[in-house]
Amino acid sequence: MKRTAKSGIIGVDVGGTKIRAGVLTPGGDLLCEPVVIATGGSDDRETICGRIIGSIDSAIRKSGLKTFEISGIGMGVTGPLDSKNGIILECPQLPTMNFFPLMERVIDKFKIPVVMDNDANALLLGESTWGAGKGYRISLGFTLGTGLGCALVVDNKLFTGVNGLAGEIWPSPFDDETIEDTVSGRGVSSIYFRLSNQMKSAEEISGLALNGDIKAIESWGIFGRALAVALAWGINFTDPDIVILGGSIAKSYELFSDSMESHLKKYICPVPAEKTRIVKASLGDNAGFMGAAALVSVKREIVKSNKKEL
Repeated sequence: MKRTAKSGIIGVDVGGTKIRAGVLTPGGDLLCEPVVIATGGSDDRETICGRIIGSIDSAIRKSGLKTFEISGIGMGVTGPLDSKNGIILECPQLPTMNFFPLMERVIDKFKIPVVMDNDANALLLGESTWGAGKGYRISLGFTLGTGLGCALVVDNKLFTGVNGLAGEIWPSPFDDETIEDTVSGRGVSSIYFRLSNQMKSAEEISGLALNGDIKAIESWGIFGRALAVALAWGINFTDPDIVILGGSIAKSYELFSDSMESHLKKYICPVPAEKTRIVKASLGDNAGFMGAAALVSVKREIVKSNKKEL
C-alpha cells in the first residue's frame, strides 16, 4: 500500500455474489485493503443498496481520507445497465433491483461525482490500465462469475456500442439455452448437477475436481468447451492482441484450460490461433474495483457534469 497523495478515487465492484470496494490514488496505488461483503443478490433492493453504500463508507474510513478528498466514485455493476443514467436494467443476477437508480442514490448519499458501467467493462479497463492488458492496443475481456460478461478496449477506450450495451453476450444462444446458462458459476453447478444429481457451488466443484472427482473434472471440461465457443466468436470478430479472463471462475483456469484451448483451436482462424494470447486477469480479485475506479478518469465529461449538479 502506498500513501502517495492526499486524494483518492473509489472503485466499487458489484456482482451477484460479492461487493468489493477500495480506494486508489490517481496513479492506481491502493490506499487500503478493499472492503468485501456479500451482495445477497436476491434480497430486497433497499437492503442491497444499503450494502453498496455501506461498503463505500467503510472503504473511505479505512483509507484514512475525508469524503471531500475523494474526487470520484466509479462503479462496475453486473448488467445490463443504462450506464449513462446509472440505472440497473433487467438484471438476472440482481432481480430485485431491476430499473433501480443506483447512481442517483450514491450521489445523494456522498455528494461526490459518480460514474457507472457494467462489471465486465470495469474489469477489462482495470486490466488494460494497470494489469495484463497494459500496452496492448486491442484487449478482449470475459468476466466469468455468477454470470457472464464481455468487454472490448481499443486504444485505451471502452467500446460500448450505441446503447452502451456492447458485450452483453449473456443471452446469446447456445445448445438450446443461453451461453450464460453454461458459461458462468451457476452454469458449472448446473452441469455438475446433471452429471451427479448433486447441487454444488462452482468453488466446491473445483475442490472436488482437484481431488480427482471424475464428474467434477468432466463438468469443467464441458464448461471449457462452451467457453471456447464464446471466445471463438469474440476473437474471430475483433482480432484482439490479448484475451483476458477474470472473475471468480477464472481461479479454476487450470481445470478448464485444456478443454478450452483444444476446442478453441478448431473454432478460430489460423493466424489468431497462433498469435492471440489468452491469460488470466493479473489484478486478481482487485481487477473489478480497480477498473471501476479507472472509469472516473475515462468518463471525465460525466464526472464534470455530476460536479455541476452537486
